[in-house]
Amino acid sequence: MKFEEMNIEKNVLDSLRAISFESPTKIQSEAIPVIKQGHDVIGQSKTGSGKTAAFGIPLVEKVVKGGNVQALVLAPTRELSMQIAGELVKFSQFKGLHVQTVYGGVSMGPQVSGLKRAEIVVGTPGRILDHMRRRTFDAGNLKMFVLDEADKMIDMGFVEDIESIERHIPKERQTLLFSATMPPNLMKIRDKFTRNATKIETEKRVEDEILRQYYCDIDHKKKFSLLVGLLERENPELSIVFCNSRRETDDVARNLRMNGVKATALHGGLSQDKREKIMEELHRGIITVLVATDVAARGLDVKNITHIFNYRIPKTLEEYVNRIGRTARAGESGKAISLLSRDDHDSFRTVVRGLSSRIEKIEIPEFRPLPFRRHEQQYDDRRFGARKPFRRRFR
Repeated sequence: MKFEEMNIEKNVLDSLRAISFESPTKIQSEAIPVIKQGHDVIGQSKTGSGKTAAFGIPLVEKVVKGGNVQALVLAPTRELSMQIAGELVKFSQFKGLHVQTVYGGVSMGPQVSGLKRAEIVVGTPGRILDHMRRRTFDAGNLKMFVLDEADKMIDMGFVEDIESIERHIPKERQTLLFSATMPPNLMKIRDKFTRNATKIETEKRVEDEILRQYYCDIDHKKKFSLLVGLLERENPELSIVFCNSRRETDDVARNLRMNGVKATALHGGLSQDKREKIMEELHRGIITVLVATDVAARGLDVKNITHIFNYRIPKTLEEYVNRIGRTARAGESGKAISLLSRDDHDSFRTVVRGLSSRIEKIEIPEFRPLPFRRHEQQYDDRRFGARKPFRRRFR
C-alpha cells in the first residue's frame, strides 16, 4: 500500500511526497484510516515503528487553518515535543498550519505569543497546565487530544497533570493514545479518556535477528576500561551509554572525552539551552556517544543509533526495554551490550526473568587498563594522560 491509496487530502499528500514518505508502516496503515473516520484509538507498537506519522498525518488533515487551537499533543519530554512538532510541520507544510511547542525551562512569553496563532500545540503536561491555569491557552475549540509515549508520562509522574488538562478540554473530541506498554495506571486513564476506542496493536518488540543483546561480567574497577575497549572494537556510528545517576553520567562522559571519544552527558540537571545544543550536535554527527540517564532518554527519537551500552543495569524490565528500544528502529539492526559488575546482578536477574528475547553472554575482549577520575577528583590533562582520539569515527 502507498499513501496515495489512503484517500489523504492533496496538500497533505504533497507534503508527504516532499519528504519522500511513500509507503506506510504497519501501525500507520492500520491507524490512519481509523483516525480519519473519527474513532478514538489506542495504539500499541514497538519503538521506531512510525507512531508519530500514524497520528500526525490524519491530525494535520483534520485541522483547519485559522481555526484557533484544534489539536493538542502531550509528550513526556521537551526533546520529544520538539521532534513531534517538527514532524507535524513537515506533514502540514503545504497547508500552512502553525505548530507551537510548549515546555518548561524557557520563557513563557514567546509561547504565549505563539499560542495565539497556533492551530496545533505540542508540549509537556506541566507547562501545558501552567498555560491553561494562566488562561494563555484557550482549548475551547479542541477537536483532537493525543497522548504520545503515554506509559512514559505515567512513569514520570504526570498522572495528575494529565487528568487536570483533560478537565480543561471539550468532552466532545477525538482521543488518540499511543504507548509501547499498557501498565495498570495507564489503563485507568485509557478507560476514562476514550470512548469505544479502537485498539490497534502491532509488533511490540524488536525481533532477535534485528536487535542482538549481549552481556559480559567484569570487575567494577575495570568497567570503564572495558567500555572504551568495546567502543574501539564495535566502532558504533552512534551509541548511547546508559547510567543510573546524573553524577555517574557526567563522570563517564568526561572520562570518555579524556580518552578521545566524542561523548557528552544528557540528564535532567542540564539547562534547556544545553539540552537543545546536545540534540543539535547529535543530529549533525558532532557527538557519537551520548551518555544518558533513563529520564533524559525517555521519548528520545534519534535516528541511526547502532549500539546501546548499559554501563549500569536498570532496576526494572520496563526501563531495560525502553533503553534497548533506542536502537534497531525502522527495520535497521542494532546491538545492546550490558556491562555487569557485582552490584548489577540482582537487577540483571530481574530483567532476564521477564525478558522474552535472547540475551547472550560474550567473552570479554582485550582492553587497555585506563584510569577513571570521579567528579571529586581534580583533573589535570597532562597528568591524566589524555589520549589521541580513536581512529575513524572518533577522530
